[in-house]
Formats: sequence, structure tokens, C-alpha cells
Amino acid sequence: MVERPEQRGGRWSANQVPKLLTACALVTGIALGNVGTGVAGAETASGISSSSAVDLEWEASWAVYQLESSQADWALTTVTVDLPVTIDAPVDRVFPAYSNLHNSLGRHPFLKGILDRRTYTDGDAGVWEFIALEDIPAGSASIPGRTVGQQRTYAAERWYTTDTWDAPGVITNQKVTFTENGGSTTVVEHLTFRAPSVLIDYTVQNGVSSHIENQQAMKRDIENGTL
Repeated sequence: MVERPEQRGGRWSANQVPKLLTACALVTGIALGNVGTGVAGAETASGISSSSAVDLEWEASWAVYQLESSQADWALTTVTVDLPVTIDAPVDRVFPAYSNLHNSLGRHPFLKGILDRRTYTDGDAGVWEFIALEDIPAGSASIPGRTVGQQRTYAAERWYTTDTWDAPGVITNQKVTFTENGGSTTVVEHLTFRAPSVLIDYTVQNGVSSHIENQQAMKRDIENGTL
């Protein structure tokens, strides 16, 4: 089990983070202007999303992600973490189940829904663009989050990457590798978290704990045949 990173030296208090997250989310929504407003109503009462609204939100948010990524070395604080888990099943079973983000619904503690944008092939990679709907813990409450992401899957080599962005300036880059050892498979999530310095400890703690919880649920359900 990987220990959760501990908070460093008084950067934030339990009361400060929820207020800061809420304020930053509001500022980001205003900055995105009509795109953010239009997407807020993208889901209908039946839960079906408008593809044009999803496209607009994804494109606007991904542009912010690309800008912030280009400036991350000096504008954001970076923390890297490796999370390994060994699953008692062959890689031919583990890889397709584990790499399918839809299988994290009900297993990842924050993930509440997924909006598909598009899928396509880019060289050896199968590319999937999506928006993850999350409930992000903030003290005693939770904040609805809309995380834009792109997954690039290299099925022949059995590894994939997932890059995500969420307000306010939180970037997560993942590279997930699969190695078969006899009849078992070791999965390693190589995670890079980037966030404003005031939020990095909170981001890493929540990111690591949620990924571990998802890993353990995936391990359980792959081994017991549910997946």
C-alpha cells in the first residue's frame, strides 16, 4: 500500500480550501464565458448530453489545459507518484478491463458520470476525448467537477496515458503500464500532479487516495470475475 502524501507546512487549512476551490471555479466559469453557461445546461432531464455543447466545453477547456501545461514548469507545482498494484489475472483480461474508464464508475469515489466527446486513431494510439463528471470533496461538502480528458491507448504494447484538466488549474498526467508475471499482472500508475502551490497538497492527497480506492476495487472485481 502506498502511503498518502502528507500536507506540507501549513499551506492551507481545512476551511480555506473549500472557499478557494469555490471561488476559483466561479472565476474559471466566468472566464469561459458563454461556453461555460451553455454547457451548464448541456445535460437534459433525461441525462442525455448535447454533443455540440460537449464539443464546445471540451475544446475551450482543452485550450486552457494546453496553455497551462506550456507554463507549468514555472506557474504550477509538480508532484509525481507511482502506484503499483498486482492483480491475480492474466494481462489479456486485466488490460481491457482496467483501461476502460467506464469500469471506474461505481469504483472511483469521485466519478459520477462520463460524457463522450469523440474517439479516433492517431498512429498506433486509439484516442478518446471525454468529460468526467465528479463530486470533489471540499471539507464537509463536495463540489461538482467537470474534468476534461484525453486517453491515448496503445493496445498492442499494453499501456495507455490519460491527461486531464480541471478548474482551478489542476492537471493530472498518467502513464499506466501492464506487466504480466506468470498468471498475474502488475499495473503501475505513474501519476504527475500539477496545481497552484496553495492547492498541490490537497490535489495530491485526494488524487492518490482516490486512485488507490479505484485500484483496489478494480483488482477485486477483475479477480472475482465481475469484470
